[in-house]
Amino acid sequence: MTCLLAVLAALLLPVSAAQAAPAAEDCVAVTEGRYAGSFAAAGQTHCLELPSPKGARIAALTSLGGASLSVTVEAVDRNGTAQCTASELARGECALTGTAPFRVLVRAADDTGTGAYGVHFIRTDVLQSGCQVLPAGSFADDAAAVRLDTGNGVFSHCLTIPAGAHSTSELLRVRYGFPDDTELFPRYSLSIVDTDGNGPPSCYTHPAGGRTDALTSCYFTADKGYTLLLQGQDAPRTHTLDRRDVTAAAPGCTASAATAVGAPATTGASGQNGTLRCHRITAAAATDRLRVDVRDAHDSTHMLIMDGNGGIACHQKSWACTVTGSTSYQVVTQVPQDWSLPGSYRLDAWRIATAAGAAPECTRAGSVAYGYGPVTGTLSGERTGACAVLPSVSGDQFRADITATDGGQDIPRPALYTKAGTDLCTGRSSPYDCQGVDQSLFVLTLPDGVERTAYRAQLVCTTAPCGSEEVSVGTVTPTTAQSGTVATLTVQGTALGMNTTVELTGGPAPLTAKTVSVSDDARTLKATVDLRTAPAGNWNITVAALNFRFAQGTLTVTPPPVSGLGTYRPITPTRLMDTREGLGVPKAKVGEAGTVTLQVAGTAGIPAGATAVVLNVTATEPTAGSFVSVYPNGTTRTSASNLNFTAGQTIPNLVVVPVVNGKVSFYNHAGSVDLIADVAGFYTTDGSGSGYRPITPTRLMDTREGLGVPKAKVGEAGTVTLQVAGTTGIPAGATAVVLNVTATEPTAGSFVSVYPNGTTRTSASNLNFTAGQTIPNLVVVPVVNGKVSFYNHAGSVHLIADVAGYYTS
Repeated sequence: MTCLLAVLAALLLPVSAAQAAPAAEDCVAVTEGRYAGSFAAAGQTHCLELPSPKGARIAALTSLGGASLSVTVEAVDRNGTAQCTASELARGECALTGTAPFRVLVRAADDTGTGAYGVHFIRTDVLQSGCQVLPAGSFADDAAAVRLDTGNGVFSHCLTIPAGAHSTSELLRVRYGFPDDTELFPRYSLSIVDTDGNGPPSCYTHPAGGRTDALTSCYFTADKGYTLLLQGQDAPRTHTLDRRDVTAAAPGCTASAATAVGAPATTGASGQNGTLRCHRITAAAATDRLRVDVRDAHDSTHMLIMDGNGGIACHQKSWACTVTGSTSYQVVTQVPQDWSLPGSYRLDAWRIATAAGAAPECTRAGSVAYGYGPVTGTLSGERTGACAVLPSVSGDQFRADITATDGGQDIPRPALYTKAGTDLCTGRSSPYDCQGVDQSLFVLTLPDGVERTAYRAQLVCTTAPCGSEEVSVGTVTPTTAQSGTVATLTVQGTALGMNTTVELTGGPAPLTAKTVSVSDDARTLKATVDLRTAPAGNWNITVAALNFRFAQGTLTVTPPPVSGLGTYRPITPTRLMDTREGLGVPKAKVGEAGTVTLQVAGTAGIPAGATAVVLNVTATEPTAGSFVSVYPNGTTRTSASNLNFTAGQTIPNLVVVPVVNGKVSFYNHAGSVDLIADVAGFYTTDGSGSGYRPITPTRLMDTREGLGVPKAKVGEAGTVTLQVAGTTGIPAGATAVVLNVTATEPTAGSFVSVYPNGTTRTSASNLNFTAGQTIPNLVVVPVVNGKVSFYNHAGSVHLIADVAGYYTS
């Protein structure tokens, strides 16, 4: 404590205070360089007379510990007027302005201290020949360095950097030889002063994470020389100093251009702990914003980024940094002492934005009303990142859910950058919390130490709607649809989402449309509504989104299109087409925007004069959400659809389609899909068919209640037979009935065939379903013996049949 107080007293001594002038005979004349003295008794003060003239600047360095006593020094002139404090002398900034000769008063830091001490005097207003030149090095492995040892009475050193021998920005590195003795805590300080006396250059010491290796960035004036003062301990220590140019002209710096987001990284060898590497990254324009990152197996490689002038663009760190304002950046990498040493590292330098905006390779999201995604992909050495531009606004809050889809534990790290390059995602693991601003850049990056990861990423708006648009609904089209079909409704508006619903009311029971897709800009929503059992009439349309409900007019449901085609001839259900087996058409899925044409006239008893056919069409194993249109061959296909489905879904629908050229055609909109067509009958104008008689929809069969058939599920390969003639006004002479058949509570994936009683069942199916699914379909089936039969292929299932009408001659 006494030592500390002595130091503080010396530092606080006013430079203008007058002291009693020491007598000349009490002062010892010294020369510039090292002086060794000794205190014989406690409390002594020694006077050392300097050879330095008025106007000179000097440094007086003392030991920071070890064998030599710690002392304090103060400069005075011949009259005792204070010139400089101990701290000014230690920094080499002591300007002698009084009356010569000038003296330095030396006091033991501890009043009880006796023994040897030393003071190192150095002129700093001129470069001293006794100070070793610190040569300029490069980022090559053989960078020039100077080793300075202490101990045996030596505790300080000086170095010089001549004018014209340095750049305007340099990186100084000091490696400290950590001693074996642990009783004396290691200490040293490094001061730099120019020859003009204008004070030290602007320097910044970078925290490196290692206790024996330090980096300092300094900005030098081109025409000035500099003196470096190393003040240490009188103890066995080593100090190794080197310096390197870090401007755009830095030697030994490997040059490469900034890349697009996700481009392969530059690979570098780590060397040893503390080894410095340099990569010069060039940008096309100073307005480009780059994202720079180093990755390695241990997340140990640090980087320091300087701009073209050597200014600090990014302080030393081991995580990503964004920079702008220069066309050249020097990225200095290092694995600090005491950090795990990887064999190599990878450097990403992506151009994430230009003056025109975010990088063109980044996906432009149309809306973030409910978030962004989900998106899936794989990051690897060939594709190291992915990005998207989001139309967010300030105040948006997102939850970033990132998962690995390949069974691994490593997931991409998300970032949500502002235009100023600030990452507003926080958290150490998924889910992350991210804040939106006016147009954010969403970036996913390959994590440290990982060669490959497959991912699923989604930003969920936790304060929906996000972005600048509020929920609104404009129009719902079409305004008419036919009963007996599954209609696709299109909703136009803003901030629409997959949780938006379209409801139809005004009939026997409300109908809810299933939302199947929303456009990227959240302005167009498509939903399918099952009208196969819906009676004709006007249905009220309501669109519900978040906490808003919008009444949007009516949907007029028209009767099924069975009149005007002649009369109907039911036939035993027969399979005419199966793309899985090449039945009726080539063996292949129907691709995107693909069409297949089926010959129907002349098959299964369908005559050449048939005007239309009734087909049960089934879509199975689709690779994407799509729709199928069935239309007369040789005619222009309209926008009408007959089946709408999602990826992987199997769904049937009854279709009545005119026959042209003896054929019908099948069009698939997106992805690829297998199609199956089973014929139930045809229409003819030769008068040999039956006419249709609609009746009030009535339930004829329900195996759950024992209505029409025994109360029990229909088991595997089981059949139930329903009496239809003589019930609900259906006459004995009915040739066919129109039934809405529903399968519910199935225990396994299966299909149901509805066929004329007393005939041999064919391979035709009317309903296809998975375990637990409830699904209806409209069926037109011939009546034989006044009955129809229902066959279930696998598992067990409840069946329901509602009659809508019948055919009679």
